[in-house]
Amino acid sequence: MNILKLVEEQLPMLSRQERKVAIQVIQNPSDVQKMSITTLAKKVGVSNATITRFVKKMNCHDFYDFKLQLASERQAAPKPSAKNSIADEVYSFYRNVLSDTWERLDTDQLKKVVNLISNCHRIYIFGIGSSGYTAQEMTQRLIRMGIAAFSMTESHIMYITSGIIGKDDVVLALSSSGSTTDLNKAAEIAQKNGAKVVGITGFEKSKLYELSDYPILVKNSNFVDNTRFINSQFAITYALDIITTMLLENETFSKRLSHTVELVMENKFHSNN
Repeated sequence: MNILKLVEEQLPMLSRQERKVAIQVIQNPSDVQKMSITTLAKKVGVSNATITRFVKKMNCHDFYDFKLQLASERQAAPKPSAKNSIADEVYSFYRNVLSDTWERLDTDQLKKVVNLISNCHRIYIFGIGSSGYTAQEMTQRLIRMGIAAFSMTESHIMYITSGIIGKDDVVLALSSSGSTTDLNKAAEIAQKNGAKVVGITGFEKSKLYELSDYPILVKNSNFVDNTRFINSQFAITYALDIITTMLLENETFSKRLSHTVELVMENKFHSNN
């Protein structure tokens, strides 16, 4: 396995101090390659022993061995051009998120999810914080296809809704970390009531991924660079875009969406006259 992917996968199991090392490695692999163990320790505020424990958990003999694997397996990201460095840098960040998410997505799983949504009685989309905004946007898409969709973005409402969800309903839970406690508890309650749970998250070894009937793994955008403004929902949105596009292969859904577009445009036209 690629060493960077291994670090990402193992992140939830690391100690708090080891996570500091992991985040630095994931976000700045080129810099870490050039550092001594002492330099890296000072950079992230941990001891040399912490780094040694970290690299051993990554199946490396020592820090030097870890750097060799990092150098041999990492695909160097293209450097921004001098002409428009900021735009190129942001483009590079998003391209990496998109590429890594594409590698993680399971087409067969996506097809199952699309079939599930197409035939469900109702779909409830759970999301808290920034994931809540994504849930609301996806809900609007589904409603315009004629699918009975509802977004739940507050913990209290999630719990109430989970208690009345039935076996013909679906919960689509969105969480980059997969460890949002209230969201996971609500999803579990819905699952106990017979609903199927689709979870989209950036961590394979997260609670959400493990409890989901249909887990979908994406790149965790927070791994790119937390010193820059990077949309944490980008990878999740990409997965939802794919699901939406697959749903629109259904002629009925496609016609309904076109009809709603016409209604909106007609309403705007009359409002301006």
